[in-house]
Amino acid sequence: MIKASTDPTTTLRWLGQIAQHVEAGRPLPYHLSLFLLQGLSPFLETAGEISLDQAFGTRRHGGISAANAVKNAQRDDMLRHLRNIHPEWSALAPSVASRRMRQAFERYEAGRWKREKSATSAPSSEPATTFWRVLNAGMRMPQEARLRQILEREIQEAV
Repeated sequence: MIKASTDPTTTLRWLGQIAQHVEAGRPLPYHLSLFLLQGLSPFLETAGEISLDQAFGTRRHGGISAANAVKNAQRDDMLRHLRNIHPEWSALAPSVASRRMRQAFERYEAGRWKREKSATSAPSSEPATTFWRVLNAGMRMPQEARLRQILEREIQEAV
């Protein structure tokens, strides 16, 4: 039997589509039926020794959950956008931009964040807006090396 999707984002999207079909009382399309069967089979065949997370590929052994993968993707998009719109960082190489962004984040977290973390809305100016959103959502700011990889990915995708 072919393995169900191992991409957590795809898995969540397909599970959402299954829920919509069931809620509306519509039959499942073949690809969603097959996906559901392939995800449930390992769980049922092992009497639960393989978790549903593992069977559907939403959590690999030692990996992150699908929810955290989605959060990280959102955070990464916000950080790439911040770099593009911030005049101090937009023209810099990813290695330099990541260092300066990380330093700015550390200053924000040590200073303004302490005053702004109980606010109900983000500050109006960047980079504080993005940093507040990252921290307020309970996400972690990547270290400099990981941030550089995130920013480099943007360059590779644009080519």
